[in-house]
Amino acid sequence: MSGEGAVPAPPISTLGAIVTVERVLARTPVLAVLLPMIQVYDTGCLLNMDVVARNAAAPSSLALQLDSAFSGEESTSLHITLRYPDGREVASDADHHCAPPSLSWFPGGVRGDATFTLYQMPLWLFPLPPPEVLLLTVEWPWAGIEPTAVELDGAAITGAAARSARCWPQ
Repeated sequence: MSGEGAVPAPPISTLGAIVTVERVLARTPVLAVLLPMIQVYDTGCLLNMDVVARNAAAPSSLALQLDSAFSGEESTSLHITLRYPDGREVASDADHHCAPPSLSWFPGGVRGDATFTLYQMPLWLFPLPPPEVLLLTVEWPWAGIEPTAVELDGAAITGAAARSARCWPQ
């Protein structure tokens, strides 16, 4: 992206360093919200959120409802909030503000089989967070998920930025 106020996207020609999180953030009988890893670049990071649906336990209309939720329909969307140590908060449903820090949904993907469907829903955090403990809160009232918070290691995230590597030297 370019222009004043634009939020940079993950750099295409850079290999992001990985911070493993490996956490089930929330679950219901039908859905699980996971954060397996954070992909870190020198400018920001992708929180690689996954939502897994148990197809046998799901109502037949769940796929259409999830498609609506993941297309940004506010009433059914998954809400992620990141709280900084100084009290600032950045939320996934406020990504239209574009003023840093920002937390923006990034294109993901869907795949599945007869048993499970995986929705990959990365969030782009710009800029990198401070090297302190951050509080990530997941809330999804439509899916029956009450606010659930986990701590993220900001020092591990900022440290990983130094390990990100360009595909070609400048």
